[in-house]
Amino acid sequence: MKSSLALNILSATTVLFLFQVLQAQAVPTQNQSFEQWCLQKDSLPAETRKTVDAMLKKVGTQDCKLANSTLNNLSDLNLSGNQISDLKPIASLTNLTHLYLNGNQISDLKPLKSLTKLTDLGLISNKISEIRPLARLNKLTSLLIQANQISDIKPLSSLTNLTTLDLGTNQLSDIRPLSSLTNLTELSLSNNKISDIRPLSSLTNLAWLDLTLALNPSIDIKPLSSLTNLTGLRISNNKISDIRPLSNLTNLITLDLNSNKIIDINPLSGLKSLTRLDLYGNQIIDIKPLSGLKNLTRLDLYGNQIIDIKPLSGLKNLTRLDLYGNQIIDIKPLSGLTNLTSIGLGDNEIREKVCPVKPASVCKFFAHLGN
Repeated sequence: MKSSLALNILSATTVLFLFQVLQAQAVPTQNQSFEQWCLQKDSLPAETRKTVDAMLKKVGTQDCKLANSTLNNLSDLNLSGNQISDLKPIASLTNLTHLYLNGNQISDLKPLKSLTKLTDLGLISNKISEIRPLARLNKLTSLLIQANQISDIKPLSSLTNLTTLDLGTNQLSDIRPLSSLTNLTELSLSNNKISDIRPLSSLTNLAWLDLTLALNPSIDIKPLSSLTNLTGLRISNNKISDIRPLSNLTNLITLDLNSNKIIDINPLSGLKSLTRLDLYGNQIIDIKPLSGLKNLTRLDLYGNQIIDIKPLSGLKNLTRLDLYGNQIIDIKPLSGLTNLTSIGLGDNEIREKVCPVKPASVCKFFAHLGN
């Protein structure tokens, strides 16, 4: 009886051991080749199988060996919009330099640690909160990781080759780790809740900066005054009233300050390179400081408190002008602006609704121009 019981226990143990061995063989480890993932696809978890299928579709074959060869020779791979979440089958593709994974369901970035040749990485619109695995990818020059759930960006401080970084629509408040990224030329921090922008003052190579809806109320924008290489700046929707720190950003070509609390625009008078200026949704009355901005082609003053538009009469390069929602009575000062193709004039107090430029269809007396 005892020997029979012992034999049964031994048999059960053997079966369990064999099952565990087979199960281990059925699920490849992260450092295995794509071919191994592919050959065992049918026994993989559903989320892993979805990634393998997306990769097979990308290379246009169901042949695991051929797919493996093709994928391993790729430098660029775009798997955006496939609803994938498991990146383990990608981990062996160490020749990749450009990888785009936008619009998926990714939260775990650990499999990317091995892709140390990456220079361009797109992770827009996923479910990422932890970015520590990116710290080793020090060849990255472009990282697009907006629309995720990121609050801690300390792992980015080592990525000093970055020139383009988009962190818009995350959960950032502390941006101190960015201060070491002095090669950045393009940076978006839109739709965050940043409490202090002093770390940006060291990023003097920046040419484009987007801080739309990014700042906590009453934030001091003085640190921007050192960013004299900026050609494009967006600080809309931030409750800013004092724009004096912008006065020496004389390389600016486009400037968006819409939906703030700005009254005094004198600091803009010296920004002679501007071709596009958005000031809608502020509290501006006096626009004389704009009279010298002769390179402007697009000017948006919608939703202010402007009465006198004579200062605009010399802006001969304007092609688009939105004056909707002000207190303008007389539009004759616009008569010399013959390059205008659209003028938004609705919701004013205009006495004579006669378009001062030709053709008359240029004037939109009952609408604003939109974006």
